[in-house]
Amino acid sequence: MIKLKEIIKESKFAFDRKFGEPLPTLKDTMEKHTGRTLTEKKELDSKTIEYITRMTNTNNHNAARHMLASKFLGKNSPLVTAYKALMSLHDYLRDMNDLLKVRDRLDKKLFAGAERVYSNMDDIHKAF
Repeated sequence: MIKLKEIIKESKFAFDRKFGEPLPTLKDTMEKHTGRTLTEKKELDSKTIEYITRMTNTNNHNAARHMLASKFLGKNSPLVTAYKALMSLHDYLRDMNDLLKVRDRLDKKLFAGAERVYSNMDDIHKAF
């Protein structure tokens, strides 16, 4: 049975503070529960979008995706490494048909991550 005292009590997550401390903000609460800081989306620079467009127009789609992944994840990310491996396999096999399912799976992660980071996703999608 729930006691009235427990119902009236303030939330233990949002109001776990000492006397005199300010009330928590939405940002503070989100950081506490997700472990990530909230940041505003930024725009991918036009030079990179032009590079991606150029690579796509010359049928170098893997390099374009590699560039986008390395722009927002850094060069040591597992996703960037996976795109490097995909490019190596494509160069070795000289055939992309068997690798398309792999690239589709990588693309889901790539574009979901880019969606969280960049505000100009329409321009990025047009580049591909």
